[in-house]
Amino acid sequence: MTVRRGRVEDAPALARYAAACFEAAFGSANDPADMAAYVREAFGPAQQASELADPAFATFLAEIGPALAGYAQLTAGRRDPAVAGARPIELKRFYVGAEWHGRGVAQALMAAVLAEARRLGADVVWLCVWEHNPRARAFYRKAGFDDAGTAPFQLGRDLQTDIVMTRSV
Repeated sequence: MTVRRGRVEDAPALARYAAACFEAAFGSANDPADMAAYVREAFGPAQQASELADPAFATFLAEIGPALAGYAQLTAGRRDPAVAGARPIELKRFYVGAEWHGRGVAQALMAAVLAEARRLGADVVWLCVWEHNPRARAFYRKAGFDDAGTAPFQLGRDLQTDIVMTRSV
């Protein structure tokens, strides 16, 4: 397995992978129209290319052989009111394909994210995770994150609740 920084030329593959991961994780629990609207907005190739080119984003890709096994994305500049710390950074996205669960991909991605947060001088990493995603919440707790509050998340027409989690860097 390798973990590397994403490049603009990765945008088409990342867009397909990101959409597939999001749909696999949340599709069965949400309205198909709401899912389609969100996926179209958040994971299109143009959006991914924009984020990969933006210096405020750090996107990491985990690959096993030629296959994309997961990705993570840090971004600076946003802050939730529940987040303490002088220099926070957001873990905006963190996905590992189900076929790669239990193979160390998530741990490798988290190590890359935390190393980048330290390199950037952040003192806290924060994220939002859907309140109905116990597997992810358990993983984040195991990685040292604690609940800090809640935040709204708009999925199409459906206003949902995310749990804000934080950890010191």
